Amino acid sequence: MIFKGIEIFCPLCKGDLKEVGDRQKEWRCEPCNRQYPVILEIPDLRIFPDPYIDLEADRAKGLRVAERFNDLDFSGLIDFYYSMTSVVPPHHARQYKRGLMVGVARAKAALAAWESQSGAYHQTSPASLLEIGCGTAPLLVAAAPRFTRLVGVDIAFRWLVVGKKRLSEAGLDIPLLCACAEALPFPDAVFDRVAGDSVIENVRDQTQTLKEVYRVLKPGGRLFLTTPNRFSLGPDPHTRLWAGGFLPQRWTNAYVRRQGGIPPQRNLLSLWMLSRLLNRTGFKRHRIFLPYVPEGQRIHFPIWMNRLIDLYHAARQLPVSRHLLYVLGPLFYAVGEKEER
Repeated sequence: MIFKGIEIFCPLCKGDLKEVGDRQKEWRCEPCNRQYPVILEIPDLRIFPDPYIDLEADRAKGLRVAERFNDLDFSGLIDFYYSMTSVVPPHHARQYKRGLMVGVARAKAALAAWESQSGAYHQTSPASLLEIGCGTAPLLVAAAPRFTRLVGVDIAFRWLVVGKKRLSEAGLDIPLLCACAEALPFPDAVFDRVAGDSVIENVRDQTQTLKEVYRVLKPGGRLFLTTPNRFSLGPDPHTRLWAGGFLPQRWTNAYVRRQGGIPPQRNLLSLWMLSRLLNRTGFKRHRIFLPYVPEGQRIHFPIWMNRLIDLYHAARQLPVSRHLLYVLGPLFYAVGEKEER
C-alpha cells in the first residue's frame, strides 16, 4: 500500500495491505486478514491501544475534536480538547497547553542541536524523517524546511487530529499514521532520521521500540531522542512534583489521583539506563548531551522559571556543574547512529 508516497504494510505480519470498503475506508492485510480503519485520512494501524484509553473511545474523542476543526484555531482546539477531558486537572491543562504552544520553537532548537552533535549539520542532500510519538506535530513543522519527506506516527488518534490542525495552519500536508512505535508499518531501511521527542519514556516496550527504529533507519541514519532525566531535581514534566523521580511510585500515583488526574504510565530513564538501552538496541555509536532552552520557549515561562533556566545555562558551561547536570539535570538529548554495513 502506498499512502501519500509512503510504502505501508501490516505492522503485525508485514503483509501487503489492500483498500476495502465503500462507505468507510479500511485497509485489509491479505496474509493475516486483519483490518485497519482509515478515519479522517489517518490510517489506524495500532496493534494495541494507548494506555490511557481504549481504541473505540480514542477514535470517538478524536471525532469530537474533528467536529470543531474548522471552527477553532490550534489554540482553541487545545482548549476544547481539555474541556472534554475530565482526567486532566485545569491547572495541569494550562501547563500542558503552554508546552504545546511553544513546541515549534523547542523543536527547532532540538533539531539544530541533534544535527550538530551527529556530525551532519551541513548535510545538503534530500533526507527523510520519521517522528514517533509526534503528538500535535511541532517537530514536523520545525523539520519541514530541512527534509523533503516527513512522516508522523503516534499511538493517540485524538492527538493526531489536533496535530492535523497545527499542520494545516502551517500550510503543510504531512502523512500522519496512528500506530505503535513497537510495530512500525514501514519497510526496512527507509528513513534517514527517526526522532522521538519525549516519547521513549512513555512507550510500552522501550527495547522493542528502538529495535524498530533501528530497522527502519537507513545504514548511517541517525536516531534523535529527547527524554526527561529520571533523577532530575526539577519539576516532573507530568506530575509537576519537584524531584519526582526520587519518590516511591505509589506516592506519586496517590498525589496525581488527589489532583483529579490519572497517574502517568511511563518508565523514566537515568543517564546510565539510557546509554545501556541504546547499546543493546544496536546504537553502539551514540552521544548523550544536555539541551539548551531557546528564547522562543522561555518567553512563555514565568520570571522565576527563567531565573532557574539562567542558572542551568550557566551550570552547563562549567565542567564540574555540567557533570552534575548529567546526574540531576532535567532533560537529556541523545543521538544514535545505525552502522553503515
